[in-house]
Amino acid sequence: MWNGDGTVDVNGFRVFYSEVECVRRIFEKHPETALNFRPKNQLVKNAYMNNLLDLIATICLAPQELTVEEIRDAENTLFELLEVGFNLDWLKTKLEELCVKKKKMEARGARMRDLDRMIVEQRQVLLELEGELKNEENEAVCDSARLGFEDVV
Repeated sequence: MWNGDGTVDVNGFRVFYSEVECVRRIFEKHPETALNFRPKNQLVKNAYMNNLLDLIATICLAPQELTVEEIRDAENTLFELLEVGFNLDWLKTKLEELCVKKKKMEARGARMRDLDRMIVEQRQVLLELEGELKNEENEAVCDSARLGFEDVV
């Protein structure tokens, strides 16, 4: 239902027209989401819905786009939404998956830096060995050269 303030009522939440489809999809896929959420004040309801939409937007970001602090803030927002009565097990699972991906990404990045450092070190060792081989080859050429008459006499 269209309200005079530029919002649309979706399951008791007033949301901006640009958010209607997102909120409808949340309730279609997860009808239990707000069953235990009972604030009477419409501003409070809107604020919590905005928090939920912001949380979903955060979870949609790639792990490398998020800092550890932003993930911690997302976890705090989720717990706050759970405390006021939202049923967000589905979103909690997605946030946990994001945390695991972030940790794996950080560990993988550290491993890649270690491997890169080891490659640089091994290249240096290889360059030194190639230098030693060249010296040995030069000495071998010198040692195997025939002596001339003048060298002997």
